[in-house]
Amino acid sequence: MGKRSSVSAFTLIVAAVVSGCGDGRGAPDREETFAVHGAECTAKWWLEPMVDDVPSAASVEATRALTGAKVEASELEEWKRSILESQSGDRQITESRLEGFAYVEAVRADVRSSLAEAGFPDAPTRLIEVYSDVDCS
Repeated sequence: MGKRSSVSAFTLIVAAVVSGCGDGRGAPDREETFAVHGAECTAKWWLEPMVDDVPSAASVEATRALTGAKVEASELEEWKRSILESQSGDRQITESRLEGFAYVEAVRADVRSSLAEAGFPDAPTRLIEVYSDVDCS
């Protein structure tokens, strides 16, 4: 699943989205409104350094990747499957929220992949995190 990091990474993003991680982060580095199954979602993404002294090349690459990230239909479907597989219990997620979460995670994965390709992989230490928030109505 190329750009997908892991289900545990998704679990973290869902927890962050549900808890309203955007509160108090200031202006987002990217904001976008997009149509989903029977609704419209607005997503926001923030880039945040995870270590002191992030190399400027990593910051530039993260910004470039976040700004230019495009979500392909196949990638969206892949993330939707991953999200559904990672659900626990009998909790149901609406199709619109599922698509919104998948879209957000696809953008985050693009940034992580771009950073890795530029020589800044997540391991052993993630330099920059991409936080996000999505609201679908």
